[in-house]
Amino acid sequence: MVSIRYGAAGEERPTLRLRLLGGFLLTKESGGSGRDGESGCGDGDFDGAGVGGGRVAVGAGGAAGPGGPGAPGGPGGAAHACPDFLAHSSLACPDDPGSLGGRGSEPLEVPASGQQVLARLALCGAASRSALAGTLWPDVTEARARASLRTAMWRLNGTGSALTDTRDGVLSLSRRVRVDVQDLTAAAHHALSGDALSAARERLRTAYQVLLCGRELLPGWQQDWVAFERERLHQLRLHALEALSARLVARRLYAPALEAALESTRVDPLRESAHRAVVSVHLAEHNLTEAVRQYETFRELLLRELGVEPSGQFSSMLRHALV
Repeated sequence: MVSIRYGAAGEERPTLRLRLLGGFLLTKESGGSGRDGESGCGDGDFDGAGVGGGRVAVGAGGAAGPGGPGAPGGPGGAAHACPDFLAHSSLACPDDPGSLGGRGSEPLEVPASGQQVLARLALCGAASRSALAGTLWPDVTEARARASLRTAMWRLNGTGSALTDTRDGVLSLSRRVRVDVQDLTAAAHHALSGDALSAARERLRTAYQVLLCGRELLPGWQQDWVAFERERLHQLRLHALEALSARLVARRLYAPALEAALESTRVDPLRESAHRAVVSVHLAEHNLTEAVRQYETFRELLLRELGVEPSGQFSSMLRHALV
């Protein structure tokens, strides 16, 4: 096991990759996985039904999201499957923990208390020892919380240069740690930015790769600070998937546009804007039957679950198309 070291500026350290989406996993890059900082393997393209030969299955029985059962309109019981080209991306597929960080990555054992320290710093940035201890152990005295933090940091021996302590009493993640949440956030902001449509094809493809493979933040963790970040990332990803679908439609890249839209319905089946995105793709391809079927499926789901009708904006989309 490699030992944890703190702070020396410019010191060479192993590249670490921290996964928080889909569950906690820290890996050490041991070579052969490409340049640090790459996002996506770059082997795919937007042509055909999928990208680079991979295919995302968007179905009714996939991983559970905040909206309950899976999205209507997809194959029943099919779980979300990450495209093959994501095997070497910086985000990697949470369904395949061994792929995190690409080939040549070595999983590192991290005790539960150490996981909380790394996750908190990854999500919320640098923090003083006092503030970090108070957040992670809020139900004990300050002295006891600080003692628990010291113990957690001592137990982090073996995670290899994951922390820096460059200022007195202030902790942060080392620059050598690549966090999947940062990749997801960057991809989402790119998809939502005003210049996304005119951006380079490679950047748009990278955003597509990362957003399609996103997962719930630290499932099973009950801390308030995790719940807040989980909901923030959940909403950010949904908005980004819908925006990305619209931009791909504008480029007449209908297959990936449909996959992005369907993924948003899988994550939140009761989200109307996600279903409008699916219908928009069908209408752009002049597939009126598919558009009507998607609308009716969502309408039945909404009536059954909430007892309400879709908005007038949604129904007017079809009326205008059928005129």
